[in-house]
Amino acid sequence: MKLPIRFIGAGGAHEVHWGNSSALIEWQGSNFLIDCGFTVYPRLLQANLVDKIDAVCITHLHDDHIGSLSVLLYHRHFISRLPPLPVIVGTSELYAKLYTYLHFLMGEVELFAEVKLAEDYKPFLQALSTARLHAPHMPSCAYLFLSDEANVLYSGDIAEPLPILRDREWVAQHQPLFVFHDVSFQRSASHCYYEDLYPFLERASIWGYHCDPAQAPANNQIPLVHHTFMLA
Repeated sequence: MKLPIRFIGAGGAHEVHWGNSSALIEWQGSNFLIDCGFTVYPRLLQANLVDKIDAVCITHLHDDHIGSLSVLLYHRHFISRLPPLPVIVGTSELYAKLYTYLHFLMGEVELFAEVKLAEDYKPFLQALSTARLHAPHMPSCAYLFLSDEANVLYSGDIAEPLPILRDREWVAQHQPLFVFHDVSFQRSASHCYYEDLYPFLERASIWGYHCDPAQAPANNQIPLVHHTFMLA
């Protein structure tokens, strides 16, 4: 099947030529933006997509994942005159920290955004906590989009394969399962080493992002989103 996902950017924080990792996913009649780092708003604006987003899912609070979120919200409020945009988070800790961040930048958050927990939003959207698996001080989460036809799992940044992938019964119950996972081509304390995903390739269809494909070793077996899912 053709997956309804397009990447606005697929690089790491310092690979701005590929853009900050961010994806648009069309699911159950709604358009979700996953993360909104500092390169994302300009690319959305250029592609005329700012007004076509129905909700934003935030994986964590590093600048390459939220750096232009407030600009996006300002544009939709002041220029497009749209109602507050749902901004979805996966845990109560992430909710509190994001709300505090937006309040510091924007004042009355409710004018611009409706910050919500995934569990209170739509039944087809679930969040999986990955707290402290990317940065020891930081709440973070992955997102699972569910349907009868397919299930899409988006990792966010994490230093190891998503723990849920080790649960064979869970994986079997969520087939077909398409996984978009951050990868690193060097051992790292904050991103998943590409070879560590190899044991899961037979359980799910996995693509890598948050990397520079030019740095991929010749033995890499993880297909990269840069070659298939980048926004034209």
